[in-house]
Amino acid sequence: MTTLEICLLQWDTYNRRMQKALDTISEESFYKPIVPDGNSPSWLMGHLADTDDALLELFGIRQRMFPELSTIYHHERGANQTSHLSKGELMNKWIAIVAELDHAFKRMSEKEWHARHMAVSEEDFKKETHRNKLNVMLSRVTHKASHLGQMAVQAKKVLS
Repeated sequence: MTTLEICLLQWDTYNRRMQKALDTISEESFYKPIVPDGNSPSWLMGHLADTDDALLELFGIRQRMFPELSTIYHHERGANQTSHLSKGELMNKWIAIVAELDHAFKRMSEKEWHARHMAVSEEDFKKETHRNKLNVMLSRVTHKASHLGQMAVQAKKVLS
């Protein structure tokens, strides 16, 4: 197994783990903050869908599929905990985004993974070659893993 295959396996693993955690959280619990004045699974999932959707543009794959997510799920901790999409609607959007990314990711060569992303200029990339697509994808896996831990707390509450 190559290093790139291992990285893609991690992407897939954390997407599957997130799906499994979300499947255990009821519609009612989906909107309840995990801790007082904290984020709900609904906000976390919307936030993750938004950041995954942004990868499409960041990697130069295509325009975002659901740009409205950034308005609904802005990045302020504990803020905007209302007016979220239904669990089903949000999950359908996230699944579509991940499917689009998976399709593109599996077609990318190792050279493409080590190329710059769209938020860094060619000039800056020459100085900082670590600002590549693979590094961004791995940081998104870590980001997802962090929020998966928060989701697990809510899932455990549901199962208790």
